[in-house]
Amino acid sequence: MTIADALRRSTSKLKQQGIDEASDEARVLLCHALNLNSAQIFSQVDRILSASEIDCFERLVERRIRREPTAYITGHKEFYGLDLYVDDRVLIPRPETEILVEEAIKFGHAWVKRNGKASLIADIGTGSGAIAISLALNLPGSHVYAVDISEKALEVAAINVERYRLKGSVSLIHGNLLEQISEKMGIITANLPYIARSDVRGLPEEVFKYEPGVALEGGFKGSELINRLIVQSVDKVAPGGVLFLEIGMGQADSVVKLITSAWPGAHISITSDLSGIDRVIKVQNPF
Repeated sequence: MTIADALRRSTSKLKQQGIDEASDEARVLLCHALNLNSAQIFSQVDRILSASEIDCFERLVERRIRREPTAYITGHKEFYGLDLYVDDRVLIPRPETEILVEEAIKFGHAWVKRNGKASLIADIGTGSGAIAISLALNLPGSHVYAVDISEKALEVAAINVERYRLKGSVSLIHGNLLEQISEKMGIITANLPYIARSDVRGLPEEVFKYEPGVALEGGFKGSELINRLIVQSVDKVAPGGVLFLEIGMGQADSVVKLITSAWPGAHISITSDLSGIDRVIKVQNPF
C-alpha cells in the first residue's frame, strides 16, 4: 500500500462514518503515524508503507471513527500560531477563543503605552495554557497567573509552559477562580465552562464523550461560573484594567445585566465571532 492508497482508503472510510473534512483528517493522522509533515506526505505519495506503518495508521483511523478527537489522538492542537500539547485532561482550544486573545493583546499594548510597563495578567480556567501562553509570548514583560481548579489540567499546561520556555513569565496556580489571586490585575481573561447542564449531552459525541465535563458544564443555566467570576473581579481588576470573558450563544444579555448591577461605572463592549455570535465581553474598570 502506498501513501496515496492509504489516504484514499482512509478518507473514504472516514466519510462513510460521517466524519467531517475526512481528507484533512486522514492526512493529519497519516502525518502523525509516519512522523512526517504534509509537504513530505505529498512529495512521497508513491512510497510503499511497511506493515507496521499500515497497522499504526489504521489504529489511529479506528480511534477517530470512534469519535475520539484528532487533537487527542495526535497530542497536538494549533492555537494562535502555537503548537500546543493536549490530551483528555483539558478542553481542546477553539478558534473563537483566539478573538479573546487578540482583544487582550491589543489592550495589553495600550496598557504599556499608558503606564510605561506591562500589566499583571490572570488567566482563569487556563486548561492547556493556550490563552496564558499566547499572552505571555505577545506581551513581553508581562507576568501571567494561569489558574485552574483541575490539577490534571495544570499538568498539561506545565508541559506547554515548558515547551515555550515561559516558567519565568507564567505561574501555574491550583485554585478556584480568583480565590488565590491577591494582587490587582491589569488584565483578567477567562474562557470558563458556559454550556448549560441540560445541553451537554446534545453536543457532538467528540465533545461530550471525550472532553472533560468540568471544562464544559457551566451549571444549570451555563453562566454560573462566569457570574461568580464577575462578582470576584470587581475587587481584583486594577483601575483602568479589563476583564475579558468568553461567553456562549445567547448569554450576552444576562451577563451584561449582571455586570451592570455588580460593577457600576464599568465600560462594557462586546465582540462577535465570525458567525455573528456575541463571543467576548470586555469589561473595563473605571480609572
